Amino acid sequence: MQTLKEEYKKCQCKDCVNISVPVSVLTDQELDLLCISTTKVTFQRGEKIIKQDSFCQNIVFIKSGIYKIHQTGPINRDEILKVDKGPQFVGIPDAFAGKVHTYSVSALTETIACMIDFQGFRDLIEKNGKFSTEILKTMSRTLIEHYGNCVNKIQKQLTAFLADSLLYFTDHIYERDEFEMPLTRKEWGEFIGTTRESVTKIVHALIESEIIEVNGRNIRVINKDLLQKISNTG
Repeated sequence: MQTLKEEYKKCQCKDCVNISVPVSVLTDQELDLLCISTTKVTFQRGEKIIKQDSFCQNIVFIKSGIYKIHQTGPINRDEILKVDKGPQFVGIPDAFAGKVHTYSVSALTETIACMIDFQGFRDLIEKNGKFSTEILKTMSRTLIEHYGNCVNKIQKQLTAFLADSLLYFTDHIYERDEFEMPLTRKEWGEFIGTTRESVTKIVHALIESEIIEVNGRNIRVINKDLLQKISNTG
């Protein structure tokens, strides 16, 4: 039988102190609790980390990788609510609100996720005010971003909203102007609220205008100022 110290070393939760602000405020004893409550799993592209309508047993910490949060609506069509990258906690609102996941989380690239037992996570929330505050800050930022995204999706023209998505990938996800698009054209349409055909048409227009270059799934933004202008005009 492994000791708590051996389990702690195996879990390697201490590594996350350097990449996650909420984890960084935990004491050594609380890190021990986090570690014995955690199972690390590697997901490949397309695999579901959280499944919509499943029972909430874990809080998920995405340690690394790009993922999408998506929801199937009443007409059985998938809508992508968010694309993001680790490190990030996901699944917290569902775990505390209704015990059933209202959306799915799927890997877009190889993704390392830590499945944290809900009871252990709740104990940390109740015992460490700083940890609770940092989790609340993260959730608040995510909610504010989501509100803005919803308004933009409704009020902006498709070309402007697609430009927004390109800027999001260059500035936030990859932090460079050339990247491999993690979404298929169909998924890209689900992300900005349109069809695959409309995405293809807009991308072709941006290529013709020498704003972007596309080679397969590789995209390079060559006129970022103009792309930003398209985004701003709405």
